[in-house]
Amino acid sequence: MSQSDLTRVLPLAWQNYQDHQPKLAGYKARYTPELATAAQGRIEAALLLPDVQARNADPELTRIELVTQGREFLEVWQWLEGYIEGAYPGEASYKAMRDAAGYKSYAAAAGSDWSAMTALMNSAKQFVQLHDAELQAKGDMPDTFAARVLAEAADVETLLRRMAREAQTATDGTSARLTALLACLEEFMVVSRDAQRVFLRQPDVARLFQVEYLRGLVGGGAQAGVRGTLTLADGGPAAGVPVAIAGQTDTVTDADGRYALAVAAGSYAVVLGGSGGWARQELPVTVEAGVKKRVDGVVGKAG
Repeated sequence: MSQSDLTRVLPLAWQNYQDHQPKLAGYKARYTPELATAAQGRIEAALLLPDVQARNADPELTRIELVTQGREFLEVWQWLEGYIEGAYPGEASYKAMRDAAGYKSYAAAAGSDWSAMTALMNSAKQFVQLHDAELQAKGDMPDTFAARVLAEAADVETLLRRMAREAQTATDGTSARLTALLACLEEFMVVSRDAQRVFLRQPDVARLFQVEYLRGLVGGGAQAGVRGTLTLADGGPAAGVPVAIAGQTDTVTDADGRYALAVAAGSYAVVLGGSGGWARQELPVTVEAGVKKRVDGVVGKAG
């Protein structure tokens, strides 16, 4: 679990403990209100620790995010291959065009070879731009698909640049903050195991003490959601823009204009801006179970 996940999961975990503390105390006397207070104090102390080595963890966290984003681009490339097969019938023609779209780099890219991933993306971007009309007319490719290839590649490229920057400034050693947070996690895991016994007949309560379930609630795991990149009118990244799904969750874009929101499957209005001097927009989106739907946008200042 990443450091970012820990900082969000642990407070929620102990809040759930407080909500159900009386029944836990009926199982073991040690489960007092003061236990949660002390644990929350240790979490707060961990977050205040000097984190000189934290930069060392940043490239790894970005790499984990990059692996996920890379898989999403590989999925898009697989779709592209299907459109190529339809547009260029005949084995020789199909293979030649597939190679032109980067096929020879695919296997290495799927193994997290980032040089190969870059080569694959460059080939795919160039291919859809050169052959867009044929792929639509003969391969049944949607007219929005070329833009999707470019957008998914841009997300991977953003993360590659970020990881390179972070790796350049990373230092050796172990983060004192991360070590302390992991100790806090281990403390809660003892409670979690007992909670599974206490709430054996109440699975909806028991899962509130399961770390992987809590991780899903705060945005980790394979939960459905909405993600995207916001840009300014000049094409630059729109950083610090509020993004929300009313009544569900909210966030702000990072330095690269990227955001992600975890929600259950359903239909929503994604609200961009509306505060902080940003003009308000609402974009409709329907999210399928287990899918992170892309919603990009161009934003500007209010007034």
